Amino acid sequence: MTNSPKALYIHIPFCEHICDYCDFTKLQYFTNYAKKYLVSLKEELDSYHINHELNTIYIGGGTPTSLSDDEFSELLSMLDKYTQGVEEYTVECNPESLSDRKLELMKEHGVNRLSIGVESTHDEILKAINRHHTFRDVKLAISRARKAGFNNINVDLIIGLPHVSKTLFIEDLEEIISLDVEHISCYSLTVHEHTVFGINHVLEPTEDFSRELYDITHERLEKAGFIHYEVSNWAKPNRMSKHNYTYWKDECYYGVGLGASGYIGKYRYTNTKSLVDYYNGKFVKEKEVVDYEDDKIYFLMLNLRTIEGLDLNKYQRMFDENFYKKHQKTLDKYIGESLLIFNKEENRIYASYAGMMVLDSIVVELLSE
Repeated sequence: MTNSPKALYIHIPFCEHICDYCDFTKLQYFTNYAKKYLVSLKEELDSYHINHELNTIYIGGGTPTSLSDDEFSELLSMLDKYTQGVEEYTVECNPESLSDRKLELMKEHGVNRLSIGVESTHDEILKAINRHHTFRDVKLAISRARKAGFNNINVDLIIGLPHVSKTLFIEDLEEIISLDVEHISCYSLTVHEHTVFGINHVLEPTEDFSRELYDITHERLEKAGFIHYEVSNWAKPNRMSKHNYTYWKDECYYGVGLGASGYIGKYRYTNTKSLVDYYNGKFVKEKEVVDYEDDKIYFLMLNLRTIEGLDLNKYQRMFDENFYKKHQKTLDKYIGESLLIFNKEENRIYASYAGMMVLDSIVVELLSE
């Protein structure tokens, strides 16, 4: 198989507690659930018969570090045979469960990147959204990770949380910058129906306020030496997330675990969110064939999210279509408005920062032609 996926995503759904805003596939941690889950996870993983080298592995959740030390060790041992040649191996962590033992286990098994959920640097806000750590816990966790030898750390920050004013958010940014990490992900709050926020009718930030906060984020992080390389992601030079680039370049990947998604060959699939079904080996819930037109949509939509932009030569090879010629009127309009940038030498189209902020509407217009 020449087009074998080079990335593997593993989903661990367990959490010590459920945050009020979270809409990911997650469950309250109980050791009997976790032990049984790892058995099914191995069964699903084995079913893909991965016998080629991977470039990236990403263990997300949920909270992978909510597992006990023994369970965490079992998980990492399960993945050992897939780590040969892996360039980037990431594990998501919460500050309160990132123990010295778990750091030691990750180093032993080749993990070389951590992603730590911070969300806010204000303790009263963290408490209000049912996070169980303080900002002091974050600083201690990063300090322990550095001592353990980790030199590639991401932190997450949520833009537009309730009761976070512009002044408080700027304080968040300054505190996040002071952590001196390699990567920062900033996501605008989305309120989902079945979360605590949704049930309590918490309002999302207005578009204008969200844009104002993004503008501040863009300006301050770039001033601090970060590259805004994807709509919601900033990194120090050469510290972009290799695993996430798999998604943004519309490349294939394995997705294993409860609620995980994957893309293999011409199929995109989504796993069941039912723990009972998962325990019984009914892993995949939905599967769709990605046809020619779908492939074009995904390729355009995802590639334009990054500073690498849309490679028009690659587009021509893949779809036997001159993208610029077909969409010249619309492209010229957005280039004239400085929302898109055309690099003639590289034959690439990029979104400017302003273009990134309205990218959905640009893509919709291009796809409607």
